[in-house]
Amino acid sequence: NNMKVDIFTLCDNAQEYGGKLIIIGTFNSIYANKFPTLHPEFALVARVVFDESEKGIHNIEFDIKKEDEDVYILPHGEMTADTTKTKGKDSIINVVVKGNNIPIKSAGTYVVTLKVDDKIWKSNLHVVEVKDMK
Repeated sequence: NNMKVDIFTLCDNAQEYGGKLIIIGTFNSIYANKFPTLHPEFALVARVVFDESEKGIHNIEFDIKKEDEDVYILPHGEMTADTTKTKGKDSIINVVVKGNNIPIKSAGTYVVTLKVDDKIWKSNLHVVEVKDMK
């Protein structure tokens, strides 16, 4: 299978307009001066491209979980993408999952996971305590 992920990132905000993605403020670290903290807003964004041999229903799963604990910033979520009616060679699925006022209990490394059918992409999110932050 020739599916690929062109974009996989965390950002401050994202919108989709007419198949185009607008991504604002990508990041892989969150800084806070105390915990627990509330992170005001973020989006997990992925742009998944399926080729014409992969028309059909695809399962997409995602979460953000602490590396070594059963602690989630973004709970496990699932969606399906239907590429059966897409015109042209490639089917592009834009995934935008938003979170607001997300409680983060502690600093550490969290793993952002995207699973499309049976393939998995992972990225680290570093949550850092900074004492002298204004």
